[in-house]
This record gives sequence, structure tokens and C-alpha cells, in this order.
Amino acid sequence: MGRTVMLKTFATNRSGNFGMIAALLSIPLFGAAALAVDYVNAAGQRSDIQNAVDAAVLAAASSGKSAESDLRAVAEEVLLANVDADTRDELKITGFDLNAEGQVTMSVSGQLPSTFARIFKLDVLEVAVSAQAQRPGGQSVEIALVLDNTYSMVGQKLSDLKTATNALIKTFEVEQDLDVKIALVPFSRYVNVGTQNRDASWLDVDPDSSSTENVCYKRKPVTGKSGCRTETTTGTNDGVPTTRTREVCTSYTYGPEETVCSDRTTNIRWYGCVGSRDAPLDVTDTRPDRRIPGLMNQRCSTPLLTLTDNYTAIRKAVTDMNAQYDTYIPAGIMWGWRVLSPQAPFSEGKAYSRNVRKFMIVMTDGSNTLSPSYPHHNGKDGTYADRLMTRACDNAKAESIEIFTVGVDVPNASTRDGLVACASKAKNAVAITDSSKLDEVFQNIAGEILSVRLTM
Repeated sequence: MGRTVMLKTFATNRSGNFGMIAALLSIPLFGAAALAVDYVNAAGQRSDIQNAVDAAVLAAASSGKSAESDLRAVAEEVLLANVDADTRDELKITGFDLNAEGQVTMSVSGQLPSTFARIFKLDVLEVAVSAQAQRPGGQSVEIALVLDNTYSMVGQKLSDLKTATNALIKTFEVEQDLDVKIALVPFSRYVNVGTQNRDASWLDVDPDSSSTENVCYKRKPVTGKSGCRTETTTGTNDGVPTTRTREVCTSYTYGPEETVCSDRTTNIRWYGCVGSRDAPLDVTDTRPDRRIPGLMNQRCSTPLLTLTDNYTAIRKAVTDMNAQYDTYIPAGIMWGWRVLSPQAPFSEGKAYSRNVRKFMIVMTDGSNTLSPSYPHHNGKDGTYADRLMTRACDNAKAESIEIFTVGVDVPNASTRDGLVACASKAKNAVAITDSSKLDEVFQNIAGEILSVRLTM
């Protein structure tokens, strides 16, 4: 009788059942927590090992050594120096390679001792990491220099730009083991693609023409004037304030009316300047079958130079640069992209691939003073031009073209922001107030292009 009562009491005692169940459940919960602690520790150690392997391949790639065995020795020394003594004994280099493209790859694995996981007979946790670095040589490098040649650059700014550009060119010229080609794209309101391309399939250019006709008109010649003075007027050219003088008189005396006839010749010529295709093709490198409009009787910057390793030709193109006309930056960016592109209009650019690094350096000192009216750039909506500038940059960056922007005392906030947005990363956007700093900025950009970097 007493035993039966005791069993019934045990069966109905909920607090006791809960305690027993909680005790049973605590075993797997404790195990899971223990494993979690070990895996968190292992993740931290794995990160440390990955950092050490990254440092190892970067050191090997920048060591200047060429034999794979020497590169491995450098990498192994750096690896061991960057892990603690306990971890060092557990690591093993499972792979090391120098491929034809100059990429140094290292793989490391190891067994990290566990703590709580030993309860479940997991004495070690496996870890495996890899890293790859690109040596300065072994890859093709293509650089488009997109340089402001507008009126606001006249004088010292253009002189400083030429000096900085020639120094940049020299930096790459002396890199004997690096396959570098450079293009030059001077821009103002338009870009000049060179009259030698007038019959190219990607251009739509009217034929040159000339016509002469005899024109007569009536006039009354000025025979006298009085109350004359010199008047100064002000204006702007590419956003730069300008002044000029003119004669203004209070009274003019005219002679008898006469008829004047003369031959007038009208020449229609193409000087190499091109406009924009209709939107959205104005900011894309697609549809080469949709031809680019050539603009008749339109003057612009000196002709662009497509990708070349002829440094004499590059320096001559720099020397020939001349500052004039207004600013439309998207034109320069689009032709900077086109000289790098492997498709029409030009053929010098190699196919997009991991073994070809393409860069665009965009330098300007002014805001977009013009906007497109298709095919011309006669509009005055600078904000719209800024938006087109960033769209063109975004499209070029989508093709893995790395963009650097350099603004020299750019007066407009919208354009300044656009240049920052154009750059591939924040540090690629440089703003300075003095053009004498261009040499230093360009050398820093050259250093970035030539630097050893992780590729995996």
C-alpha cells in the first residue's frame, strides 16, 4: 500500500520531472556550447593564419627574386615570423606556385588543438587557407590618361600638367619587365579622334565641301565720329572671368548709301571632332554599329593617341596639348574608355581578363560648363552633365576598369562629388588646390598601379 502511494506521488510530482528532464537536456546543450567555444577560437586562429599567409605571398611577390625556390623561402620565413610558436608547429605548407602570369600562390593547412571538444573525441580542428599575390611584372597594363585641355587650364596649370604627365610616363618607361601601353585623351567640349579616321566604319562624317557665291549688300560708310571712349566689358570663358575693351562713341556721321558686292566662299570641313550618340548610348561602349557623329566646322582639342608603348609618340602628344574651349568631362571619360576597350572603335586594347589591368586617370580643373544637345554639346545644364559623368564611370568600372580622378581646385560641388563617385574607391579620388602638386599625385597613382596586391 505504501509503495503504491509513493509511485503515484512520484508520477504526479511535476517539479521533480522537470528537474530530471532539465538535467538530461543540459548534456547536449553543454556539448553544443563547448563546441561553439572551440569553433570561435578556431575561427580567430584561422584569421590570424590567413593574415600571415597574405603577408607571406606579398613579401615573396615584392622580393625581386625570380626563382620559385627563392620565393618560397621568403614566403616561409615571413609566414613563420607571423604566427605564434604553438601554431607554427601545427602548420604545413601544402602548395606553393609561381605561374606564367607572375602570380605567387601559397596554401597552408594545419590542425588546431581543441579544448572542450575533446569530450566528444575531437582532439583537433582542421584549418586550410590560401593566398595569391600578383608580382609587378607578368601582366599587361593599359592606362588611359584623360586630361583637361580647356581654357581654364591655360598658363601654369597646363605647364604643370605636362610636367606631371611626362614624369608619370617616365615611371612606366623604365619598368622593363612590365608590359605597359598608354593612351592620351585630351578633352575640352569635344574630343578629337583624328582626321585619319574619317572613313572608319564607326564614324558618321559628311564629306568636306566648298561653295562660292557673289553676295551684294547695301551699307552707309562711317565718315566721322565723336564722343568716343574705350569701354571695358566682362564675361567668362570656360568659367574663367575675362575682360575685353571696345570703342563706344556718342555720335556717328555716315556717308551716302552704297552697294558692295564680293565673292564669299563657304567651307565645310571636318577637323576630327566628334559629338555624342543619342542617350543612353552616349555613356555606353555598346552597339558599335551605331556610328559616332563627326561634327563639321567644329574645333576642339588636339587629337587623342591610342594605346601605344612608343614613349616618344606619347611625349609628343603631351607637348602638343593646348588649352582652349569649354568643359564637357563625359566626352573625355567615354573616349578614355573606348581606347581601353577591345572592341571598335579602336583595336589596341586587349580583351578584358584577369591578366590585363586597365586604368583610367581623369584630371580636370573645372566644372562641366556644357551639356549635350545631341550630337553637339551646346547645353548649359551642368548638373545633367555631372550625372552623365558618373554614369559613364559606372559603366566603365563594370568592365573592371580602375578609375583614378584628380580635381584641381574644382569650383562646383556637384562636379567635385561626381569625381569622387567616378573613382573606383575613395582613395582613388584626389582633390588638390594647387596644380604644382600634380607631379606628386601622378607619382602616387603610378605607385598604386605598380604595387604588389593580393588577387585571392
